[in-house]
Amino acid sequence: MGQRHQIYVIARVRCEDETTGHRRCVAAYHHQWCYGRTALHLLSRFLRLISQPDNVQSIRREIANVQGNWGEEPAEVAVGREDYVPCPFIAFLLHLAWNVNLDDVPVYVAGTTFSNAVQDVRMDTSDGHNDDGITIIDVTDPSKPSYCFNQIGGPPLTAEQYVRQYYPQTIDLASVNDAQVQDNDTLTKAVATEHMVLQAISPLQDVPLMSIDSLVEAWPEDYYRARRKMLAAGTYVSGDPGSPDNPIPAVFTSYISSRRSPPAIPSLADISLRQAILYAVNEGDVESIQDSTSQPGQREIIFSTLRDISPLPQAGAELLAFAIGRDHPVDVLNLSGIDLTSSAVIGLVRAAGSALIKLDLTGNSRVTISDVVDILRVAPSIRQLIIFGCPLVSDEEIYGLLATSPKAIYTLEFIGHDAFFRRPYDGNPRCPYAPSFTCILGDSWMRKSITTSLPYFTPSRLLRCMYTLLKPFAAAYSAYTKIMLPPSDINSDPSLPDIALTTGHLLKSSTAVLHAAFAAWDTEAASVSDAVRLAQVQGPDPSGLRANTQRITLIPQTPASPEGWLLLLQPENTQTRPRFGIARKRVNQPPIDSEPATKGAHGIEVFTLTEFVKALVDEGRPAPPPEDVAALAGVIDATFPEEHGDRRFDSASAAAFLKRTQRPTW
Repeated sequence: MGQRHQIYVIARVRCEDETTGHRRCVAAYHHQWCYGRTALHLLSRFLRLISQPDNVQSIRREIANVQGNWGEEPAEVAVGREDYVPCPFIAFLLHLAWNVNLDDVPVYVAGTTFSNAVQDVRMDTSDGHNDDGITIIDVTDPSKPSYCFNQIGGPPLTAEQYVRQYYPQTIDLASVNDAQVQDNDTLTKAVATEHMVLQAISPLQDVPLMSIDSLVEAWPEDYYRARRKMLAAGTYVSGDPGSPDNPIPAVFTSYISSRRSPPAIPSLADISLRQAILYAVNEGDVESIQDSTSQPGQREIIFSTLRDISPLPQAGAELLAFAIGRDHPVDVLNLSGIDLTSSAVIGLVRAAGSALIKLDLTGNSRVTISDVVDILRVAPSIRQLIIFGCPLVSDEEIYGLLATSPKAIYTLEFIGHDAFFRRPYDGNPRCPYAPSFTCILGDSWMRKSITTSLPYFTPSRLLRCMYTLLKPFAAAYSAYTKIMLPPSDINSDPSLPDIALTTGHLLKSSTAVLHAAFAAWDTEAASVSDAVRLAQVQGPDPSGLRANTQRITLIPQTPASPEGWLLLLQPENTQTRPRFGIARKRVNQPPIDSEPATKGAHGIEVFTLTEFVKALVDEGRPAPPPEDVAALAGVIDATFPEEHGDRRFDSASAAAFLKRTQRPTW
């Protein structure tokens, strides 16, 4: 049942012992209902997501991690329990792009869970259950992706070739005038359809079409016949994707610093410079050698000399900052690829001052988890800490820091570490961290729920995420009210029934809804107030063109049980009223399932938004702007009116909701 479609992302990657590599699949995804214009809209949204600079960097990093080991199975894959998913971040982007668009009106929601739809990348394109073709994207260079649609085993199809199989062009819009359309329903519908088709094609017109050679390289058994037919027909165009003279593009080079080259014999000039550096640092006067920082080769000598001084004196930090090009306090300190000791890092952080917001230590092979804590203590102004590729900071140590010293990261909006970019297990909960926040979107009548969690958060970011999630609820409630309460506005706006439907079914059907709300950081509207202002001027976005501002900051995981702060949401349906609540378990309480619902009230505390924000500040977290709190409160009050006594959870109903919904849906 359905109109099934698969999506494959390929890139040139190497197996063990290969030098040049080949195009291979790095992410595969199944969609149950994808065809026609929808297929174009979803591809467009994915391409906009991967155009966001931070997302591009994450893709480069993930592809770099696969180089030299594509096809090497983790233990759980080798025993046949799971599909092989070597690039979970890329697969997660497919999950978001093909299953949810909260910027459209009505919102677009599809699918169920990531775990239910992700595919093994070693499959052939002919192995999937397919009705309506496939989409293929090449991200060998993610800044210059190419694409094609395909009917499996055929030649590459452009967006227009694919969509015209569903919507053949029947009219030329340039030859149709208003007088012809008036009172002609058939022509009116044809014009509207053609406009929608062209709107779907437009965002993809400048994206390069993938060559048949790329398809043959990735899946030779499926596509060599198609290339042979194209050669015979004279339609073949060489893509030359695998030439030894066309090496794999440079990828995440920040890791290179940890691979030490054999030591070279230093020249007398180098030795003299090292001695001059040590003398200047010890004397506290580095002005005399600052000119050396601009001379070829000498900048590296300064780095190698200063990185081994521990503790690094203030003069050393000043010289290092000057060599990096940071001779005054800045908000970003990029030390990626510079293998400094923690002492040197702390010296630079101190020199940067309280204006420092972002610190990038990518590829540092010396920094440990205790160093991370020390750095954050010295620089409480840091909001973004990037520690990808730091071998002495393991995933388990990061999770341990969250569990034992959560206050150390209360001010961080973003932690760049692989621990937060693992494959999501939303169908079979396997959360590796102790959640600080859990959202449960459920239907207690049907005993179903979708759940996701955050390992860390700041109040400002969390309020923005909550607004993203609640915005379609507000639209649905408003539409439902206009339909049901006299005088009904249904005739003036035919879209109202579709908008109202989202609150009854769609929003609680797919984990992608929660993932989109809590994983994305909108770089153009980071606050609730900004988002509210933008929403007032922005129209529907069916092609996902605004996705290029959405930075994916983590892959949320599903906890086995609700932990941390809780956001409880119950959409409206024929059996239940919509309900909203912010809660947390009381300390040292037994699990929800061990108590009757009537006693559950004693284990759950419920908070108003104002009380919630105050409690977060009391915990030591930075206070969000008052205007953001007020803006979110307005959305909550409009969607879940407090004067309707059954629209807010109290302790008893919250405990009952948790007990009834904490059962796997799939």
